[in-house]
Amino acid sequence: MKDKLMCHVVAGYPTEKECIDLMLGMQRAGVGIIEVQIPFSDPIVDGETIMRANDQAIDQGMTTQKSFDLIKAARKSGLKTDIYIMSYAQKLISFGVEKFAQQAKNVGAKGLIIPDMPMDAEEYPDIRKTLAKTDLENVPVISPDMEKHRLRESISLAGELIYLTSIKGITGNKLQINKSLEQTAKEVKKRRPDIKLAIGFGIETKQDAEEILHIADMAVVGSAVIRRIDKGGLKEALRFIQPLT
Repeated sequence: MKDKLMCHVVAGYPTEKECIDLMLGMQRAGVGIIEVQIPFSDPIVDGETIMRANDQAIDQGMTTQKSFDLIKAARKSGLKTDIYIMSYAQKLISFGVEKFAQQAKNVGAKGLIIPDMPMDAEEYPDIRKTLAKTDLENVPVISPDMEKHRLRESISLAGELIYLTSIKGITGNKLQINKSLEQTAKEVKKRRPDIKLAIGFGIETKQDAEEILHIADMAVVGSAVIRRIDKGGLKEALRFIQPLT
């Protein structure tokens, strides 16, 4: 399963140093992509676990700029794994879209995941144009039962990666692989066999990841990693990740 796992981290959680150590540990374990979330006070698609990690990072002083500095420090420490930066639109806009994009490019990010920026949002065209000028992907976030015309357009706009949530709703719920999810994954692969399809939300075990990989290219793990950190620190989290890769 090497390079078939994508792991989500919250910048600055549990601390800045430990976040860097976590990413380096993920690299050693063979994680293919690290999704680095810019902490936000109202992460609307995140469940309680990731919300708590956001709050802790913010309480410890993590900002958008410090998040970029943290990624830069991780790169200097030897992190070569592909990074996609996850940010809510408000953080992106308040920081300045062009500045955000340039900072992301400077730390070697491949693209941005903006879960609350649908293609019909007023800001979407300008943000997409800015990212394209900076040679960054804008990763579509799609879900089962999405309207067909929106799904087709999202697929057509994807670069190298598209993110499919296993359910409509928030992170942290139990994985459910149903017919709708399977059909959506099949539609993506039929229309764009050239891109990586990553599925997240609810992946808790090696069996969960293996089941996802029957219909997708990558399994995304986020809340489960944070729960292991809460339980037993970085060692516990990395022990959990190792068998998944």
